[in-house]
Amino acid sequence: MIIDLLELPARAEITADVVIIGGGMAGITLAREWAGQEKTVAILESGGRDADDASQRLYAGTGALGGEGGDVQNIDDYLVTSRARFYGGSGHWWGGKSVPLDPADFAARPWIKDSGWPMTRADLQPYYNRACDVLSIPHFDKDYAEPQHEGRPPLDINGSAHITSLPRDHSEVSGRIDKAQFDEFRYGFTDEPNISVYLHANVVGFTLADDGSGLRSVEVSTLDGKRGAARGAVYVLACGGIENARLLLAANARNGAQFGRRSDALGRYFQGHTVIYKETSANEAGTELCVTDPPESLDLYVNRRLGHPHAVLGTTLEGQAAYRCTAFTVTMGLLDEDPGGSDRLALRSTAARIDRADTEADGGTTCWCYFMTENLPNPESRVTLSDQVDALGMPRVHLDWQYGADDLDGFERSFDAFVRELGSAGRGRACSPIAREDLVATMQPSRHHMGTTRMHEDPTVGVVDANLKCHDADNLYVTGSSVFPTSGIANPTLTLLALTLRLSDHLKERLGA
Repeated sequence: MIIDLLELPARAEITADVVIIGGGMAGITLAREWAGQEKTVAILESGGRDADDASQRLYAGTGALGGEGGDVQNIDDYLVTSRARFYGGSGHWWGGKSVPLDPADFAARPWIKDSGWPMTRADLQPYYNRACDVLSIPHFDKDYAEPQHEGRPPLDINGSAHITSLPRDHSEVSGRIDKAQFDEFRYGFTDEPNISVYLHANVVGFTLADDGSGLRSVEVSTLDGKRGAARGAVYVLACGGIENARLLLAANARNGAQFGRRSDALGRYFQGHTVIYKETSANEAGTELCVTDPPESLDLYVNRRLGHPHAVLGTTLEGQAAYRCTAFTVTMGLLDEDPGGSDRLALRSTAARIDRADTEADGGTTCWCYFMTENLPNPESRVTLSDQVDALGMPRVHLDWQYGADDLDGFERSFDAFVRELGSAGRGRACSPIAREDLVATMQPSRHHMGTTRMHEDPTVGVVDANLKCHDADNLYVTGSSVFPTSGIANPTLTLLALTLRLSDHLKERLGA
């Protein structure tokens, strides 16, 4: 059942066993797991069925992307353009790229402060498989093996011990890719009698139990002033990597809650992904990769058509340990035409001769490429509340997103690892002509928000535990990429869905479903 609060004449009183705050990919996936069962589920979605400016403007705030040297990008627009505030959430804009985190991302890496998850890749593998089923894509095997596709051989770089081919796939369960299939995902379960979806239901406050141990209800408001409340046995916050923190921070400020107070981690450790790229021109090299004596085809890397799994090159855990570097990937594509230039042609030809000790060797294949480097957990990279309020009277956010010295060191060591491995294997050369002091200014942010309600078993370190339960509320859970302790490089959607499915199993056990 779908109910639009704007169409109700009076105060809304919502009751369900499970109250899900947020109707995006995570919230819908969780609700779908309960469809047709005895326990009741209510989704509270801020927007309507379609996008509208008034709802979208609730995301507005201020933001800055900064680095070690003090240079800052103004990213105010990023807060609004990186998320979709209507039913289905950012799944409407998501390009469908799906990939699990690498085993290295779950590991506690001594050279990376605050790294390590309270679970392993193997622990999450069954839920990754279920998430792949939700997205109608093949399973990724537990060992993250090199993709082997006929006629699409992977590059062998020193036996792939330090640099390997990391597979990606694309789901069509995306409003951007296949609207009909995405509509089936977001509406196909809503006729079940135990499911209710409330549109234009903005959560504006939490009412705490008398003893402060959990929530008694959440306050709901529409943009035209209707008020209401939702009450449940458990509550699941599924609003995204910035909004999850915003609601909890606002509850601390306005409702006397204590979320994250023991760790002071709430809103901190914001992490995202950015693209490091410079366009190649006839006169100047950009970020590019020259592959010496390439395999019969580079299609595995340069073809990103739907139905054709592709790969990027990236560091393994062994490679990161050997070079004391971070997660790092190289995504490539074929240049439309060779930009030429006598100096560059001579350099490529010389590299090819060194690689193959063959005076007849040509210059290989040149690809444009972009780099992505892990954004390390940093407590000073954070979401805070501003003095400004939105149309609902809720405090707006300020995002201070930091790529500090450790991040840039990690990128430089990762790029050094990549070119050393590439050259020593005789497979080519890579170019990154962007000076360190210019890196942050040229970064292109992706729509990935992570880390602001980080997961850790110790309440003095994290905001939620390994079951995603808030350390400071017995009946409040948080799901989505805000719980990621580290960001890795993978697009976060598949992992956040896997965590959500794992949470669903936990809640069913808790509620006896």
